[in-house]
Amino acid sequence: MSHLIQLTSNELKLIQRKNLEIAKYFVRFCKEHDLRVYVFAGACLGAIRHKGFIPWDDDIDLCMPAPDYKKLLEIWERYADTERYSLCVQTRSYNDHHLSDSIRDNNTTFIIEASVDADTNQGVALDFGPLHAAANSRIGRMFQLMCACGCSLFKAGRLPNRQNKVVYILSKILLGIFRGESVRFFIWSTLEKLATLPDRKYEEAKYVKEFSMFPFITWLYPKEWFDKSVWVPFEDTEMPLPIGCREYLSKRYSNYMELPPEESRHPEHRIVFMDLENSYKKYRGIQYFKNLKRG
Repeated sequence: MSHLIQLTSNELKLIQRKNLEIAKYFVRFCKEHDLRVYVFAGACLGAIRHKGFIPWDDDIDLCMPAPDYKKLLEIWERYADTERYSLCVQTRSYNDHHLSDSIRDNNTTFIIEASVDADTNQGVALDFGPLHAAANSRIGRMFQLMCACGCSLFKAGRLPNRQNKVVYILSKILLGIFRGESVRFFIWSTLEKLATLPDRKYEEAKYVKEFSMFPFITWLYPKEWFDKSVWVPFEDTEMPLPIGCREYLSKRYSNYMELPPEESRHPEHRIVFMDLENSYKKYRGIQYFKNLKRG
């Protein structure tokens, strides 16, 4: 196992500051191009409960309705500051083994255990992903869930953490059978196309869902919660939250204004190496992708 960094309070603040810098840019970009985007998950909770970061959190998550996400992919290279920021989406040639897409700061280094062996962008990441239209029928939603689960497994290409034994064993068997990267890409890209078919009528959908990890991949949210934004204080700026943010937080965290136990107050990322002042490219073959063959 790689040696992991234990963050000091000052290091955590520096990471938060860099995340906020990326978020400001991305939210401004979305606003300029009329794209809906919302602070999501723990960052949404932090915005409501702490008016900024959860004190021990080390990232910001965002989500977008599927039509806006699709438009983002089409315009990013044309209008974004691609010298500074990269839009990292899983493809045949690029896979950083994360379920979320990300906007990464090319001038930084933030290597986590899950991607230390990958030859990918290792800059500080702002994670985001689309909210997909849920299928209308129960059978359709079951089919969509099965496709989304398979897509997530083969896109990540690694055994799931914090899952029950049955899910873990089944995942291990499937990953053991389908080992090649090309085969895995074919599987997850095909399953993703099938799972996202309801997006063709996104605005008519009653519910939306995220394709992430359990149990969230099984959940449905009323689409109206994510139709519009409300701007709230977040550190030294304002960030857009979904109009149904409090209903969403109640579903995800139950009594969301209550602090968790002390032992749960820690950053989620398992950090191997970081340098917030220098590009990850400086450390290729040294701190990550160490199996690089030098000619």
